[in-house]
Amino acid sequence: MRKVLLATTALVALNVSAASAEISISGTGTFEIEDASSSTTYSSDGNIVIKGTTTTDSGLTLTAVQDTTFEGSTVADSYIDIAGDFGSIRMGVTDNALDRMDGALPENMDLEGTGDTSVAGALGADETGISFMSPSFNGITVYGSTTAEGASTGYGVNYKAGAMEVMVQADSDDGTAVAGKFTAGAVTVQAGAINVGKSGSSKTEYRQVGASYTMGDIKFIATSQKQGTNKYNNIGAKYTVAPGLTIAAESGSQGSANATWVQVAVSF
Repeated sequence: MRKVLLATTALVALNVSAASAEISISGTGTFEIEDASSSTTYSSDGNIVIKGTTTTDSGLTLTAVQDTTFEGSTVADSYIDIAGDFGSIRMGVTDNALDRMDGALPENMDLEGTGDTSVAGALGADETGISFMSPSFNGITVYGSTTAEGASTGYGVNYKAGAMEVMVQADSDDGTAVAGKFTAGAVTVQAGAINVGKSGSSKTEYRQVGASYTMGDIKFIATSQKQGTNKYNNIGAKYTVAPGLTIAAESGSQGSANATWVQVAVSF
């Protein structure tokens, strides 16, 4: 009865017919401990994602997603996605195309950013807008995004060939981002550079390097990120104890400040 109720609620929220759609309900709950300077804090968070997908007779894949966080019952993502041979168009509140395609940036290797201040930079963001992503042609993917009235626009291209991936992005504020990623067996190495700022004014520059090593169910990471005189270094590890249960820990330092972080996450 409970599963029927959940599925019915999801259908109503997404305005999708049960006869034609596949509905999934997933989520994550976390408990975190952070020790920074002289204080230790506990916190919890999580989300529930309701996703409905259907395929039309013409071959279009239609998806609607509602992602609600536990903390404050806020909406993290609420969007529709239309995909076909032409690529995909995503509309709503969600990570724009630049954000979804910047995985080569080393800051994405960082588990939490424990103790960092003003060292992470990227062009993509979570916003209300429209994004387009092309299919991959010989390893090349082209994408772009815009908000209402073109207030914020951006575009990029990624190239992937075997173990190597390269990313180049630009936005309407004359920001640029480049990154490279190389994987050899269990080892991944990434490097990136981001310049953020409007034309005619000084730009904020970010530089990042990172590496990871996977050994069975454990993944070790280390990153170094810099903006001006701010330099942040961290090491961390994430262990999949069992399907749906992970434990992560990280230690970060910036100047004379140090912080540690531990997280237990349960997903379904």
